Amino acid sequence: MAAVMTVLVTIVMWMTALIGAIVILAGGVELISILSGTPISIGAIKIDDHDITLQELSAGLLGALVVVVAVIFVCLELRKILATLTAGDPFVPENAVRLTRIAIAIAVTQLLRYAIAIVVGLVVDGTRIQLSFDLIAWASVAALFILSQVFREGTRLRDEEKMTI
Repeated sequence: MAAVMTVLVTIVMWMTALIGAIVILAGGVELISILSGTPISIGAIKIDDHDITLQELSAGLLGALVVVVAVIFVCLELRKILATLTAGDPFVPENAVRLTRIAIAIAVTQLLRYAIAIVVGLVVDGTRIQLSFDLIAWASVAALFILSQVFREGTRLRDEEKMTI
């Protein structure tokens, strides 16, 4: 089962990287077009429609970058945890640290989402600041912090048991 989960996490990681690269590349081309004030042509594709403001595009690109980096980071940490599971010993101190890092990454991603929304709301004319509370994300952060403590305690208890004669 750990091998299947490792494959799934790897697929998610690479799909996120690929889709993120395409979105960021396309947004970067649009950003260059806006900044230069001239349409950009790539083969039969002509980019000259500027229905989006520079600030909105910048915020979107920053948001996409934050999400892509966070998902890849979480996937890498999950792969390390799954490697210890495959090896038959998931209750190692490093996994508690990895779960804490994943929780922090999700929390930071949510906080950056709020910060980007606030900045766009303040900078872009006519934009209302709308913040939404993502209950699932914050519940995941809490669950991951709890699981990291469970792993710490499980590791400690196992180490104590090894010392017992």
